[in-house]
Amino acid sequence: MDDRPVEQLTLRELFSNAEWLSRELNEHLEQAFLPRLRAVEDVVKSYANPAERDEIADSSVRSRMAALIGSDDYSQKLISRLERHLLAIEEGAQRAVLQR
Repeated sequence: MDDRPVEQLTLRELFSNAEWLSRELNEHLEQAFLPRLRAVEDVVKSYANPAERDEIADSSVRSRMAALIGSDDYSQKLISRLERHLLAIEEGAQRAVLQR
């Protein structure tokens, strides 16, 4: 993917990059974020049962939450980049229509 600022990209490049970013985001959510979310759910699911609550290690919760937060940070970066591309596509398309 091109590392130039979105303002310098052609509409074709913007569409290609937006498609790549959406695929990357989808892949990340399916292969990294959701498994980490499920890992957090698994470690805290017994919290509702007072007898099992003390068996949940704080370090397990912290480490799994740290991994989930890191994954979320990456997701947010991808979403931000995708939003910039989509906004640039909208602006570029409006300019193209008005120039005709």
